[in-house]
Amino acid sequence: MSTATEEKLPRIFAALGDSTRYQIMELLMRYPDICVSNLAFELDLSVSAVSQQCKLLELNGLVRRVRKGQQICYQVRRDDPLVRSILSLVKET
Repeated sequence: MSTATEEKLPRIFAALGDSTRYQIMELLMRYPDICVSNLAFELDLSVSAVSQQCKLLELNGLVRRVRKGQQICYQVRRDDPLVRSILSLVKET
C-alpha cells in the first residue's frame, strides 16, 4: 500500500463513519446520479445540510460534483481504485 493511500484511508473512514454521510454514499451507490435536493428528500434533511455532507465526501475523494443546469448532483468516484475497494467493503455489509 502506498504512503498516499495510507494517508487517505483514515480521512475516508472518518468521513464514512458519520451515519448521514454513510447513508448518502449508500444512496449514491444505488442511484448513480442523484441530485442534492433528491438526497435531502430521501434523508428528510435540509438541502443545505446534505450539501455540506456531500462537500465533505467530495473533499475526501469519494464523490465528484456534477452540475446539471440549476441542480448539483453527485457521483461516486468509481474510477478511483481506492474508492472501488472501499465500496466493495461497504456492499458486503
